[in-house]
Amino acid sequence: MISTRSIRHLPSGTGRTFSVLGDSVTFKGEPDDDTPGAPLLFEHMLPATLGVPPHTERNHEAFYVLDGTLVVESEGERYRLGAGDFLSIPPGVPHALHNPGPGPARVLTLVSPGSQHVRFFSAVGRPIEDPNAPPAPDAPPDIPRLLAVGRECGIEFLPPQKT
Repeated sequence: MISTRSIRHLPSGTGRTFSVLGDSVTFKGEPDDDTPGAPLLFEHMLPATLGVPPHTERNHEAFYVLDGTLVVESEGERYRLGAGDFLSIPPGVPHALHNPGPGPARVLTLVSPGSQHVRFFSAVGRPIEDPNAPPAPDAPPDIPRLLAVGRECGIEFLPPQKT
């Protein structure tokens, strides 16, 4: 019997990387043809003052902060996460993320299942050959395309919440 299972090792600083709206995501573990229902684990680098606008998604999402600060706003609550903090968001729950600074935030994000997020980042992101190189500025985003691809991938971006 031949096993389709394989061990995957990614040395530090490697993995498929995409620039998305000024942030970068580096895939560390991703679904493939043999494991389409597998989770996606990615390292998310958020420069100070950047983040992800309010959205919902079909999948479960969890965050583990490695460095810096991540603020997650969801259902009227504000969670300020530092290194070593973890937060889990169930499917369908609106949430937004941002890095208040002053430095970058580095976050491990787990999405399960992950295949639709792989598709989203691959479609709207700009591939980066060297994840350790300083990111080049992104072109102005094509918001209608970003929203359409998001919807196709189970990610619904929401209007900003009034505070």
